[in-house]
Amino acid sequence: MTQTLAGPTSPTYFEYLRGRHGLTTNQLTDSLYLKNNRLFCQDLDLLDLSQKWGSPLEIGFTPLVTRQINKMHGYFASAFQRKGYQGKFTYAYASKAAQYEDLIRTALQAGAHYETSSPMDLQMARLHWKAGNLPSDRMILTNGFKTPAYVQNILQMRREGFKNIIPIIESTQEIAPFAGSPFDFEVGLRLRVDRSILPDGDFSKVTSRFGVAHADVPAVAAKIATHPNLKLVMLHAMIDTQCVDRENWVRALLLSFRSYCELKALHPSLRSFNFGGGMPVPYSLDFDFDYQAFADELTEGIMGMCAEYGIEHPEIVGEFGRYTAAAYGFDFYKVVVAKPSHNPDVAWYVIDGSLMSSLPDTWALKQPFIVLPLNGYDKPFKKAWISGLTCDSDDVYRSGEPDDTVMLPDVDYMEDGEELVIGVFMTGAYQDMLSGIGGVHHCLLPEPGELVIEAAPVGRGYTYTRSVPTQSVQTMASLLGYHKYLPLLASHGESADGGEKAVALDGDMITLAGAQLPSKRVSRARNLFRNLSQTGRNRKRELAIGN
Repeated sequence: MTQTLAGPTSPTYFEYLRGRHGLTTNQLTDSLYLKNNRLFCQDLDLLDLSQKWGSPLEIGFTPLVTRQINKMHGYFASAFQRKGYQGKFTYAYASKAAQYEDLIRTALQAGAHYETSSPMDLQMARLHWKAGNLPSDRMILTNGFKTPAYVQNILQMRREGFKNIIPIIESTQEIAPFAGSPFDFEVGLRLRVDRSILPDGDFSKVTSRFGVAHADVPAVAAKIATHPNLKLVMLHAMIDTQCVDRENWVRALLLSFRSYCELKALHPSLRSFNFGGGMPVPYSLDFDFDYQAFADELTEGIMGMCAEYGIEHPEIVGEFGRYTAAAYGFDFYKVVVAKPSHNPDVAWYVIDGSLMSSLPDTWALKQPFIVLPLNGYDKPFKKAWISGLTCDSDDVYRSGEPDDTVMLPDVDYMEDGEELVIGVFMTGAYQDMLSGIGGVHHCLLPEPGELVIEAAPVGRGYTYTRSVPTQSVQTMASLLGYHKYLPLLASHGESADGGEKAVALDGDMITLAGAQLPSKRVSRARNLFRNLSQTGRNRKRELAIGN
């Protein structure tokens, strides 16, 4: 309870959370918890991070990638041991979810295999292989439509010596480029499937653009078998994304696995059942999905069907993109403006960034995330609409509540000089890949800074790598076609070379990484620029690495 100026006490924000979500401890999720009215992730004081590194700030925390992979391996290992499963489980990272080097390197170190979906995607896998991050005995599963560029990149990796690359055939037309190559290939076959096969297993209702129609699978498999350099080893059957209905998801997968069993009788080389992606992640504190039960039920169902058909237990493969990457990312924003709205019970909280640019799923898909303050848990609370800094009516957070509000600490009760900092969690999958990294964004607001936190290579602790996008007026102007006007800025002492300088003077204003400062702060900014200039002028400037 909190004592107000008027005398009576009112519930605190933490008391609200306890009542709303039925919390019995300070643990909010499996990695987020409260200590001294501040939010922690594992052993990281998140408010301290935001105060030290500034905001808006995107954080990538690689230990959570390792945790996710280890947990999924553990679920299937437990199911296999208890039920006597004779096959193996293979975890592949679906790299389209997030392409960050540190994230993928960490996933590979944790034992993940690699899944790609485009020509450039495969080039990133190639770089990891050449750098020694991707062992040659790991699989690269090449999903997606095999354009000529994609095929050439697959062949190039084979030419360079990476043999364990498995093209997943999407259509009959994709067979010829590999059959006509000088290389032997193990290949997969993708079954066209989605939720519509429920409840009666009618594959004719499927509308997905991916994969081979159920009725055509035997013929396509037979065509693969006519080529001596191709061996069919895998059936791929992804149902959907974010499959929170565990019971129906497992039922749909087992309906698809029957196709595997029937195909196995004709093609003994078949050995792997790939259930694709779809593993859900917690986008709210009320999330409830039993991962162990999923592993148990899928394992048991496959075992039963194998006994029915008299075949050995296959390798079970999962492709985990969102599940791997979502927890890795979280974003911090300060509330820079708090103002009343037309509704006396709701305030506008304007943050120092853009939701549209940083979290495109909030407005494109109305995707909720876990939104929690980093401080203020001992303060009274109120409803708020969260807004970005852009002048766009869509730059607001869609919470999924009937009125799209979020309950947050009341800034009117913050101590003098204390700022409310909001964390948005589970943002590591897709957000930056959709909004783009670098370049120009809505209202020309600069991107947030980025902080990557990795486990220290030896001993305890972490390494911190801070990077800032170079988004000067010159860089933005060049991308927008204003390059011909840049020489006009030279008279103001600015560089006209397309963005070498991160700080640009313009009359009595100064532009620093896209933000303008009043002239009275110019000298301070100049000093900052001189310091930053010593660290280099790449697109991203590494500002600190340490324990």
